[in-house]
Amino acid sequence: MSEQPTPAEIEQAAAEDVRRADATLAALEQRVLDDDQDVTPDEIEAARSARHFAGLRQQAAQKKAAKLREQQQAAEREQALADARAILAEVTDNDVTAVADAAGEAMAKLRATVRAHNDGVRRALARLQGSPVPPTTAPGQPLGWGRPPYAPDRPFLWVDGRPTGPLDEGAVMDRARKAPADQDAAEQQARQREAAARRIEQDAALYREDRAAFEQLPAVRRKPALDSLGVDWDTYTTRREEQMLHQAKAV
Repeated sequence: MSEQPTPAEIEQAAAEDVRRADATLAALEQRVLDDDQDVTPDEIEAARSARHFAGLRQQAAQKKAAKLREQQQAAEREQALADARAILAEVTDNDVTAVADAAGEAMAKLRATVRAHNDGVRRALARLQGSPVPPTTAPGQPLGWGRPPYAPDRPFLWVDGRPTGPLDEGAVMDRARKAPADQDAAEQQARQREAAARRIEQDAALYREDRAAFEQLPAVRRKPALDSLGVDWDTYTTRREEQMLHQAKAV
């Protein structure tokens, strides 16, 4: 089954018929003006009739093309709406709400964990203070307590050789809240490093393959490329200046 012609093809075909009819009529009329006795009035009339008919057919074609365009646009509108509904269904508001609720529960659990940790630090310190375990000012044992020189009035719990106090609940919560943005930033930095490495590789290849083109690069790009190749920058710049000076004298 042949494909249905497009609106543009329908209009073009009708326009071609009109042009042919115009050309036929114009040619006959010119022959008459040129005193061609073989052209008859019936031929002129037939050509004019054919031109009129072609014009009517062109109007019909234009209407048909307009209707077809409207049908196509209606179909495209329906498809666009269907596509948009399908896209929105991929992640709904309910999905976001569910994940947000889960994140809220996770943050609440994090807060409870920090508070439990801090309570444990305080209770462990109190237990050691109330025991025969002597205080110390220098960390040496895996577990102990004491008053460091920079805070003699504040007792600390020593864990693994370091003073350990209650965690800053707000700082821990902020770090968790900022984790997605920090991850995005880390990924962006990784992409930038990869792009920079690719550019250095390309510039290094240019140095090996097309020295003249490499010399057109700015210094900020030439130096990393040369460093990657083990070419000393100072030696390179000195030789380059000498070559440029030699060329200038030659001119």
